[in-house]
Amino acid sequence: MKSLLFILLGTVMFFSQNNRFIYDVKYKKDSTSKDITRENYYLDITKDDLAYYNRLNYISDSLFMATGQYAFKGNRLTSFLIKKNDSNIYQSYEYIGDVNFYKLPEEPKQQWTITDSIKISNNLTLQKAITKFGGRNWIAWFTKDIPMPYRPYKFNGLPGLIMELYDTQKNYYFNVIKSEKIPDDYKRNSLNNYILRAIPVTQKDLNKLRLDLYSNPFKYVLNGNLTMREGQKLLLEDGTVLSKEQLKPAEGNERKKIKAFNNPIELDKAVKYP
Repeated sequence: MKSLLFILLGTVMFFSQNNRFIYDVKYKKDSTSKDITRENYYLDITKDDLAYYNRLNYISDSLFMATGQYAFKGNRLTSFLIKKNDSNIYQSYEYIGDVNFYKLPEEPKQQWTITDSIKISNNLTLQKAITKFGGRNWIAWFTKDIPMPYRPYKFNGLPGLIMELYDTQKNYYFNVIKSEKIPDDYKRNSLNNYILRAIPVTQKDLNKLRLDLYSNPFKYVLNGNLTMREGQKLLLEDGTVLSKEQLKPAEGNERKKIKAFNNPIELDKAVKYP
């Protein structure tokens, strides 16, 4: 937390520079399983906007700066959020596993109850707040020592940065592990690339797209939207490698994997698969 404390010591400079808070995020994709997924998410705060995205995008950008290429072995596309500072609208860029990103504007709001509970962590004074959001009950520990109206994911409305956040069932847990200043010349090349080609949808549209993909998990390959050259293999997120001839027989297993992600952060938006 040294970098975070350094930022606090430089309060005068703090609001004039671009800052990044890195969250360690642990969550259960499948509510019936004990398996925990652990990833780092970045909350970038600039003079123009807020961006919340998976560390994989940062790695992709770093490789692009070094090699001029986005693609790398094990590349995995993930959803992300952008919010302009002059707006309350979050632009949610959703990736559901096909060849596209989908753009969904939202204005999420939470009604927080700020309690008298206080604790000290890494020389910061944290205060407890509770709310309901997305079909879950949430507990947040925020600090007025960093009086910034930004949080992880779509959370907002508290008078300080959320340092720790979790739902009461402990399915999702967020914790700030590091902060750093963003270089003035840093560009979100990968995110900007996805933004340019994102397709506007409603929540109803997005749910239908997820159901369509469940019915035909590899339709974008089999229908020719994503061309596989002779001898080329398709790398799935779990590391499975398939040839075009193997796609059809593998559909049943892919449906099981899609259906197992039954525990999204906004539980009230979970898709009811057949």
